[in-house]
Amino acid sequence: MEGPEILYRYRAEIEAEIHGALPTSDAPLDEMIRYQMGWTPDGLQSLGKWLRPALCLTACEALGGDVQRCLPVAASIEMVHNFSLIHDDIEDGDEVRHHRPALWAVYGRGPAIAAGTALWTLAYQTLTSARERGLPADRVLAARRLLNDACTEMIEGQDRDISFEQRNDVTLNEYLEMVNGKTAALLSASLALGALIAGADALEQERFALFGREMGLAFQIRDDILGIWGEGSATGKPVGADIERRKKTLPVVHAFQQAVGADREALRHVYAKQEVDGTDVDRVLDILQRWNSRYFAQGLAEDHRSTAMGALARTGIAFETRVMFDELTQFILERDF
Repeated sequence: MEGPEILYRYRAEIEAEIHGALPTSDAPLDEMIRYQMGWTPDGLQSLGKWLRPALCLTACEALGGDVQRCLPVAASIEMVHNFSLIHDDIEDGDEVRHHRPALWAVYGRGPAIAAGTALWTLAYQTLTSARERGLPADRVLAARRLLNDACTEMIEGQDRDISFEQRNDVTLNEYLEMVNGKTAALLSASLALGALIAGADALEQERFALFGREMGLAFQIRDDILGIWGEGSATGKPVGADIERRKKTLPVVHAFQQAVGADREALRHVYAKQEVDGTDVDRVLDILQRWNSRYFAQGLAEDHRSTAMGALARTGIAFETRVMFDELTQFILERDF
């Protein structure tokens, strides 16, 4: 087994819960949902799979909550996550997800949009079913509100990310605000929901929410690093993939803010082109190296991890659980996929 314990701790329970919540017919819509979830002959093995529901369940159990009551909520989080992945891939034009064709690349844009929307509605139906497990109605309603707020942040973050494609003046603060919504919001909600289901008070929920938000920022920054320098065998994408797509990820935003002279003009030239070739990618990689953009990004990710662990230290969970979370955050910053 590779990776921290949290990534495996509830995997069987989460998968069973989602299996039980989704339709099983042979209808095209249900087939697309199964494809997205990885339930196809070729399968989908990834340590990142089920991360968000695992965080939710770990927080719940750490605070003395009932994991069985929390499972429908955790499953709903994974459905919302996959809804966002489907729509993000369409909006970004990404043809590969987890080393295989993205859903829209197989079934088409229109059908994939419908599948993503179906997952979003199923998520709320699944969350509401926690009432049948004995979860109080007021807690179910609070969980729906929390998840809905996270969805709103995600959508706003994705909209900002798309708008960045037309700009070369994106600031570091703007970038972090975008990531705070697009990626960090759902990770934050995952932990806050676990605390909520366990019956924790508002202050404890806020501490878990801050831990998740800071971890989410670190997670996305590491993703940005891998999107440029990650090895294709691990990430499923070639080195420099995000440069070829002219994505304004953190290392590039940093270079735009720091570079001067010929380097700055070269960046502007490449990111103004309609199509970027291998020579352009190599040129940008050289500029990023000269301005230490990779090291800046990794250092910033470490800073957010430190802030996350500081928030976690103020919670009332046992030392052993804090160690598990510490191992997870360290893994996030060292992973190569």
